Amino acid sequence: MTLPASPLPEGPEKDVAMPLTDHLTELRRRLIISVAVVFGGFVVATSCEMEFQQPILSLFRRPLDARNIPLVFDELTEPFFTYLAIGLYTSLFLTFPVVLSQLWLFISPALYNHERKAFWPFLLVSYPLFVGGGMFGYFAVLPFGYDFFLGFENQFTLPSLRMGAYLSLTVKLLFAFGLIFELPTIIYILARMGLVEAEWLRQNRKYSLVIVFILAAILTPPDVVTQTLMAGPLIILYEISIWIAKVASPNEKKPENQSESA
Repeated sequence: MTLPASPLPEGPEKDVAMPLTDHLTELRRRLIISVAVVFGGFVVATSCEMEFQQPILSLFRRPLDARNIPLVFDELTEPFFTYLAIGLYTSLFLTFPVVLSQLWLFISPALYNHERKAFWPFLLVSYPLFVGGGMFGYFAVLPFGYDFFLGFENQFTLPSLRMGAYLSLTVKLLFAFGLIFELPTIIYILARMGLVEAEWLRQNRKYSLVIVFILAAILTPPDVVTQTLMAGPLIILYEISIWIAKVASPNEKKPENQSESA
């Protein structure tokens, strides 16, 4: 009796070798679209920032409003280049889904079917999670962290915050919080590809806690409040990731009913 052959994994789309020139043409097309979209967003955001009394910078400096601390500059060109940086950050933030979709359209034909299934949830939820992490940092962390540092103000020490340095620090913190909220999607991809399992995550929980606090110390200013506010969500996301890995892992099998022995 001939046993049926096990199905082979579905290969890349059409499974036809593509000439190098076609790859380069497709890559150039995706890059042109991405750069055009980012540049268009940059022009619009920068123009709005310069023409309408800095609406984006006003959002960034809102954690300072309670103390009524102005942003100053000590170099002639600093405001101009700060507005350019704001326009670029804003454009990258708003156009990231378009750039990500162009990247996906370029690489997806070369992926196997199971690899596509592993990556599509990342495409759907990575941007909302990143935005959620940034909003958590903006509303829950920055007010406490900045208030801590500005608490050293007294009759002898008055704050004078440079707009370029303040923007750089704020963007760095918001990006860090957005990045840590991507942990569940990263664990999902690794689990779907069989590179990590829920049991391994459980066994290494104690090591992960140490890594969490090290990351919080690196990514945040050196104060306990801000570090704790970053480490707390990371710990919760790690626990959620264990459950996600259990659901997503291809090695997880439901227990089968064993037939009684005769």
